[in-house]
Amino acid sequence: MQMVTRAATTADIPIIQGIVDAYQLSFDAKEKRLGEAEAHELIEGFFEPATTLLCRQGSSIDWDSFISLHPDENRERFYLDLYFLPDCTNLDDPFSLALSIARNLHPQWRLWLGVHRKDERYREMLERRGFSILRKYWLMEVELKEIEPAHLPQGLHLEEVDLLDDQRRHDFWRVHQDSFSGHFGFKAREFENWSELLLRNIENMKNRVWLLGSADGPVGFVECTEELLHEETAYVAGLGVRQQFQGRGYGETLLRFAIRHEFDLGRKKLALNVDTGNESGALRLYEKVGMKPISEWHQYENLDWAQGEKSL
Repeated sequence: MQMVTRAATTADIPIIQGIVDAYQLSFDAKEKRLGEAEAHELIEGFFEPATTLLCRQGSSIDWDSFISLHPDENRERFYLDLYFLPDCTNLDDPFSLALSIARNLHPQWRLWLGVHRKDERYREMLERRGFSILRKYWLMEVELKEIEPAHLPQGLHLEEVDLLDDQRRHDFWRVHQDSFSGHFGFKAREFENWSELLLRNIENMKNRVWLLGSADGPVGFVECTEELLHEETAYVAGLGVRQQFQGRGYGETLLRFAIRHEFDLGRKKLALNVDTGNESGALRLYEKVGMKPISEWHQYENLDWAQGEKSL
């Protein structure tokens, strides 16, 4: 049966929220629901403009899946998100279409895609097509409660960044890039490109950033957003300490500050995503402050994805 598709727009956010929520909640009732800010990103793109298509079977009147293909020119990499209603029986056609679009754009790029750990159908299809797990990620969460304000080591101070101030944004860029320079999949971004991406998301995500500073300049940062506010949950979008200052407990200082700050704002929980293979010790830190995994996603890759359909 022929598949019908059309481009998604921001007017389709309720449809996309319905598909994503039905998909995730079918695996675990504790999964987070998709907020408007995240839905905007799926439609518009994480980096460059995304190709986002709603899909349905020819005889159906309801959209049962969607493709969101995100190109990243800086990394020469595609990120692919596919979501399906639980009763959707056709996974192969949307997936093949996504690969065809990516192949026509940049066949030499790498392609990474995420799959819920409990989605056995999708994982089986990927493995049948030659894809394998590259990394595992956890969404972690902690119930917020009143704690003592973060103790700042002598000579250090915390200051919120005015993200509309070019110089302060430049300070944030330097510490952000240095902090993540050793992470898996990292590739440095020029300030102009990095700044453009940050400013583009401020309106939807309500980003707030604090720098941990010394007399010699910033040593670390924590970034919080409101993308999970519909779940009464604060979200830590980024937490990092510059390479030369790691191992001194500054990451814990920043995280405990965020916990107390978000508690004071009335949030019920705080969440973040972590690469379980992160060599920096981030996972141990999150567990130390009481965070627990509530969801697991696997990132898949096939280096030969652009060579045509694998024999089924």
